[in-house]
Amino acid sequence: MAERINKNLLKLYFFKFHQPFISIEKKVLEPILDYLKRLALLEILGLMGNVSLIIGVIVFVSGEKQRRNAEIYQAWQVITAAYNQSGSGGRKEALEFLNSEPRRIPWFWMRWERQSLRGLEAPKAYLKEIQLPEADLLQADLQQANLLQANLQEAFLWQVNLQQAVLIGANLQQADLSRANLQEAFLWQANLQQTNLSRTNLKQAKLWGTNLKQTDLSDTDLHQAFYTDETTSEDVCKKFFLSYPCPTKFPEAFNPKAAGMKLIKEWKDIPKRENDK
Repeated sequence: MAERINKNLLKLYFFKFHQPFISIEKKVLEPILDYLKRLALLEILGLMGNVSLIIGVIVFVSGEKQRRNAEIYQAWQVITAAYNQSGSGGRKEALEFLNSEPRRIPWFWMRWERQSLRGLEAPKAYLKEIQLPEADLLQADLQQANLLQANLQEAFLWQVNLQQAVLIGANLQQADLSRANLQEAFLWQANLQQTNLSRTNLKQAKLWGTNLKQTDLSDTDLHQAFYTDETTSEDVCKKFFLSYPCPTKFPEAFNPKAAGMKLIKEWKDIPKRENDK
């Protein structure tokens, strides 16, 4: 009996001795453990978020080419749908997009290649001030198109049809217009410096105030094409919004009269169709 009492007293003693530690565990250690558990959960959730983000980036990058192809297809759809329309029909923006070289995302140091515009069918299209430098427009049909102040610098325009096209003030410097059809085209004040016009049809083209310096005019048909020189009257220059004097600038030693061209000096020399405007 005495032994049992002694054992109970010993248990009671140990119980009372551990009470402070139990209290510390509940008040301090358990909250710390709960915090650590929540922290671990947050880390796991953060890791999962990072993994999802990485997967999203991989999916986005892997679909880069597919998105580019879809944009190209959509641009061609706009161009095709506007065929034979006299207005822009969205073609200007679509053509500029196809000819652009945008940076690739996320490879900012790389660019997409510009698309070929060979064989483009856009007669009578309204493409005023369009930006198509270095464009590949081989054998394109731009007959009667409005290309007022267009930028076609260094463009490849071999065998392109620009008959009666409006190219007033256009930049065609260093473009290749070999074998192109520019019959009756409006080219006054256009920049054709260093342009290849070999075997090009420029019959009855309006070339007053045009810059043809260093241009290749070998075998070019300039029969009845119109030009101006220092003797052209101020009234004629002003009629076509040209600063006076407004001479056509030819390559050195080129003789426009020998090429069958017509000089515009006075109002009476202006083609009737232009004089009525």
